[in-house]
Amino acid sequence: MGDGALRIERAGADELQTAASSILAPLSVTAPDTAAFRADIDAAVLGRLAVARIRGSQHRVTRPPRVITSTDPEVLTLTLHNARPAVLDQGGRQARAGQGDFVVIDMTRPYRLDVMDGCDVMAVAVPRAEPGRHADTVARHAAVRLPGDAGIPASLSALLLGLGPHLEELTGPTAHHVGDALVSLLLAAFTEREPCRTDTATELVDRIRSYALLDISDPSLCGESVARAHGISHRHLHRLFHRTGTPFATWLRQERLARIRRDLLDPAYLGLTVAGVAARWGYVDAAHMARALKRQYGRTARDMRQECVRMSRSMTGTSRPRGHA
Repeated sequence: MGDGALRIERAGADELQTAASSILAPLSVTAPDTAAFRADIDAAVLGRLAVARIRGSQHRVTRPPRVITSTDPEVLTLTLHNARPAVLDQGGRQARAGQGDFVVIDMTRPYRLDVMDGCDVMAVAVPRAEPGRHADTVARHAAVRLPGDAGIPASLSALLLGLGPHLEELTGPTAHHVGDALVSLLLAAFTEREPCRTDTATELVDRIRSYALLDISDPSLCGESVARAHGISHRHLHRLFHRTGTPFATWLRQERLARIRRDLLDPAYLGLTVAGVAARWGYVDAAHMARALKRQYGRTARDMRQECVRMSRSMTGTSRPRGHA
């Protein structure tokens, strides 16, 4: 699912299946009365997350083994149930979610979700890379009911319920900030329920990431300087990050590009040139940044800046700002 919002009213079961498969991963939707089935679907992309609100008739969602492939995105889906009960079966466990309950679904494994007598569900699709080392903690709660009426889950519930009617309004930098908030609350909700399991290497990776993010605008920040600051060799740094599945240089580039993309889409930075935005996040070579940005997101810096100009015009009705190029 690309950038933007999706809204479908009175969708049939096939339309819901197509929409849910594009947001999450290939799955099947069936209804006891296909002819009478109707669903309203609202969805939005929030940074690297996708959020959808689905209101509709009774139906069943399944992800059978035959549709799961190695090329499917690795996604954890958090569902918040706001109406009738739903029952999730996955991995030999069964969770019955009542009104206000959360349930996690691991999209890399088969499952069946029965939505009884109509539904009003908020679903958040979270790539496994987003929770980082906490992804396994969240995944261990698959098919386990999490009440959303107290503590951090209550805060997460309030945020999702507040977003539900306004998904189509979430665009540009606002969408990214909301996505960050959702990931933070998700981690807080699940890590408070289970002691954090770490080892020395994992703790060092976390410290290195925190250190790098504090100095991410420094163009001299690189693997060699980070390794030197932590008293380890560059080879050891490479081994540490190899365990995470993402080399340090790749992780640093992705973090920088994500911030550059956010600024290019933020009207507050229209007064900065593209080169100026790149420099804010440690890129001294704007041309190199532009190529990396295109590879990462499939869009040029110019495309993003033009989208930002259009958004600024629609919000203020002013003429084209200077310094946009």
